Amino acid sequence: MSETQSLAKQLNRGSKQALCRIYEKYRKDLLPSMSEDRFLVRQLNRGSKQALRRIYEKYRDELYTIAISLVGDMPLAEDCLQDVFVRLAQTTGRIQVRSNLKGYLATAIVNRARDHRRRSSKQVDCPVEQLALQETRPGPDQQLISIEQTSNLLHAIAKLPVEQREVFVLHTQGAMSFRQIARQQRIAVRTAHSRHRYAINKLRQLLNKEKL
Repeated sequence: MSETQSLAKQLNRGSKQALCRIYEKYRKDLLPSMSEDRFLVRQLNRGSKQALRRIYEKYRDELYTIAISLVGDMPLAEDCLQDVFVRLAQTTGRIQVRSNLKGYLATAIVNRARDHRRRSSKQVDCPVEQLALQETRPGPDQQLISIEQTSNLLHAIAKLPVEQREVFVLHTQGAMSFRQIARQQRIAVRTAHSRHRYAINKLRQLLNKEKL
């Protein structure tokens, strides 16, 4: 009996492992008709631990960088990341991703960062020189992000007002549109645009000072 026949038989018996194996085997053929993220969310809502593991492996580095940008502390960023995925595991079956999975997770990181900031009055400096800012899709902001010293950028982001920092991180690292950010933040789209523009201008000023 071939592997495909064996998997088909197991799948007919309701095997989740067989479904995940079929997906891994034929993922490249499946992706044109169904994005990987949509598939993973669907499987996660069905209780798949493999889907949760894949989501974690796919986005942990970018989410960690987002958390660092927001809280400026490595242990605290790790706590935020852990909280988000624990919550994700606890809400399987009820997860609704309206836009994109990356934006959904980035929003969750922002919410956890807010909670931690409320509980902690002390912010510890972290060795951000050990971090590497994750690459994102090319765009107007990439000229700003492709800076030689990543640590300078992270320190500059930490100096932004919270409202500007969140919009900048969600748009640049979370790949969220201003409309999506406005909905999540419960603000006007124009306000989201303005906060991002102010953040860009402030970062330019801070980074130019670093060069002097």
